[in-house]
Amino acid sequence: MKRGLLALGWLFAGALAGFGMWGGSSPVPEALAGEPAGPKDVTGPGCLIKGTYPPVKGAKVFDQATGGELIATLTGAYLPMTLFEIPFDPGSSRARLATSTGRGNLRIEGYVKASNLPLYTAQDISVHGATVWISSAQRVKIVRASKSSLTVEMAVGGTLKQTVRATAPCDAFSLAKGAPQPIELSPKGRSYMTKKQKIELYEQPNGKVVFTLNMMEGTGQLFWGDKIRQGFVHVLSRNDLTIDAWVPLKDLERIKKDEMMDQYTPPVTPISGATLSFDKPPLVGRATQPIPIRAKRDESAKPVGVIEAGAEFYILETVTTWTNVMPKHLGVLPPDDGGFWIPSSEVPK
Repeated sequence: MKRGLLALGWLFAGALAGFGMWGGSSPVPEALAGEPAGPKDVTGPGCLIKGTYPPVKGAKVFDQATGGELIATLTGAYLPMTLFEIPFDPGSSRARLATSTGRGNLRIEGYVKASNLPLYTAQDISVHGATVWISSAQRVKIVRASKSSLTVEMAVGGTLKQTVRATAPCDAFSLAKGAPQPIELSPKGRSYMTKKQKIELYEQPNGKVVFTLNMMEGTGQLFWGDKIRQGFVHVLSRNDLTIDAWVPLKDLERIKKDEMMDQYTPPVTPISGATLSFDKPPLVGRATQPIPIRAKRDESAKPVGVIEAGAEFYILETVTTWTNVMPKHLGVLPPDDGGFWIPSSEVPK
């Protein structure tokens, strides 16, 4: 079956709602001057997860994977991000973050808790063979990583706190929620609602059970069935999980065709990032070449980022030979006692 074409899901019993939709790569950011080689127990250089989306408000960015000094705070506004060097054990240390997706940004580089960033599936990823998948555009949590893949976990809607895990290459994930995928149903099928809270899914009629859904009381799983064989119905469903399996006919209730509703798009709660602004906006500069950023007014201090060529940024106060700057989106800010400093001689005229 071609993944991503069917959109059915769990519904509150008695509230049948029909069918519907749910909802340029670039190299690793250049190493900052004097930076040591990356740690071994993290994802490799080909594992870059990107997106523009609001991270957790108040998330802290440090200059080291463990310990270290605070160099920035994420405000919760929409922010271009690239996540890389994800630790194999996400609870052991921080992952590396660049506040850019490749070009034209004021890029701060540091280390954050991976759980403070939004992580979504960019495609369907298999939980069990070709039977159960985590659908695309679902928010997931990293539980472990390898050089080129992530293992993630997702809570299944409508169930008794049931979770599923799946492993997929890094390019199967994004830091932004993707667009819903369209529905495509065979006109020869019909809809079914489950009768029981416990739903056993089979790979084939009279085969083995490969997955069991444990639904909450008062909820049911809505399926589209397109064939019956040996007392089993071949069912398809797409919500947070995509299911392509067989279910015993005795465990299903046929939905009358005149009770079916048209295809629809369920309401989606819009994600609005934090909004920050100045009472009196400062001057805006545009970088014509990369400009290193430091957390201190000290030429010997290690850079914490760079203003990429073409990036627009706010120009704040100048202290001796240093100028404080901020990104126009205000999605990442320095600590209260710090700043993002560039040599005044580098400020575009």
